[in-house]
Amino acid sequence: MIKVYGYLIIAAAAALFILAGCSDIAEPAGPVTEEEAASALNKELSAVMACYQKAQLSGDPAAVDELIGVLDDFDARYGGATKAEFLEFLEKGKKQSRLTAPLTDFPPLADLPLGSDGDVYLAGGANSLAGYLIDWVSPNATEGNYNHGAVFDLDKFDPTNLEAPCFQTAIEKGAGFETAIQWMTKQNVCVMKPVAAPDRSSLDTAQKRMDFYCDPANTNMAYGFFENTIDVFNMVTKSDNYYWYCTKVPWRVYNELGIDIDSNTSLIDWTTSGLYSIMKTYYNIVYFWSRSRAKKALQAHIDTARRTLVLAEEVYFSPRFSRCYEVVR
Repeated sequence: MIKVYGYLIIAAAAALFILAGCSDIAEPAGPVTEEEAASALNKELSAVMACYQKAQLSGDPAAVDELIGVLDDFDARYGGATKAEFLEFLEKGKKQSRLTAPLTDFPPLADLPLGSDGDVYLAGGANSLAGYLIDWVSPNATEGNYNHGAVFDLDKFDPTNLEAPCFQTAIEKGAGFETAIQWMTKQNVCVMKPVAAPDRSSLDTAQKRMDFYCDPANTNMAYGFFENTIDVFNMVTKSDNYYWYCTKVPWRVYNELGIDIDSNTSLIDWTTSGLYSIMKTYYNIVYFWSRSRAKKALQAHIDTARRTLVLAEEVYFSPRFSRCYEVVR
């Protein structure tokens, strides 16, 4: 097996140090092979994503501080700029001060449409820690910074009980339900109506199939865009039934009807995403000997993300829908 020296040994050795409490990787005893170097770097990248996932799901501002520290260490070792870009992102949206006090006092949207079965709802803004972090790792192309989605089930809606679960989406356990009042009090909301009204019976069937996964008692699943929640090289496919994220749920419902609502639009610039920044650093290390090879590998990774994942803003630009309501506040 070929031994790798020079820069790659330094990178691999650095990758093996303990990472801000998020990794238990031991220091190397001597020269390492190419496979060992790649494995070490992958473990460190996974440690970064583990801290990201912890911050997103815990809702704990202290976890964001931990993430910033991990990004700082990662950049110091590999010459990246992920920490600076993350802080710049927060500053641009004036979100830094809201990490400890997210905006949650938006008055209910009394005019939010709640009468059309199968409408897709998108939400975004600065009223949740999870929203901040999804905003960062995903590209943003709209004023509403949409990062959340759900599909409305009229049959479950009760106008006398706004706490009744009637939106199929994803929650911490995986697929799940949200209520009308939860959507009425989100910061930015857009309601997407199908251009061609789906057959009511087929829509009901698709929603009932989705109910199996949304059922609160069904906990045999997980939330995430990546398998094992942190494996950025294995993105969750739309057909996977174990890992769920919010916009995959309405995609699945409409896919049952033979309709693909993922626009994959070029209007969304993936180079503005935190995922792009992290993977750029990664591929520049792996292919330190060829910038063109690193660039090609990075582009291939992002192209895979574009095809595999369905983002809220990809749904926003879908020609399958018309926007019948939108509030940005």
